[in-house]
Amino acid sequence: MNHQPTKGGAFLKGGIGCLFIFAGLAFLAFVFGGEAHADAGGLVLLFIFGGVLGLIIFLIFMRGYRRGRKDAGGRRRRFVSRNRRGRDLNDDAV
Repeated sequence: MNHQPTKGGAFLKGGIGCLFIFAGLAFLAFVFGGEAHADAGGLVLLFIFGGVLGLIIFLIFMRGYRRGRKDAGGRRRRFVSRNRRGRDLNDDAV
């Protein structure tokens, strides 16, 4: 099962997140007696802007993720269970 994020997913999450932030700010403006206006073109540009921000954050994250994997040797550590005396339970030695 691969849980690694993708570029498309990062763009989509950034764009939708930016639209939700705009909607939240517009709601606050309405609550405090102001107004907010957005047309379709503005919302598309806002989505693209948020998507680009999402991609930038994704690329920074993946850069650190790859460095961490490289530092760890790119493999998982073997889980070692120990008993109360500190001996490895996976060893055959008594």
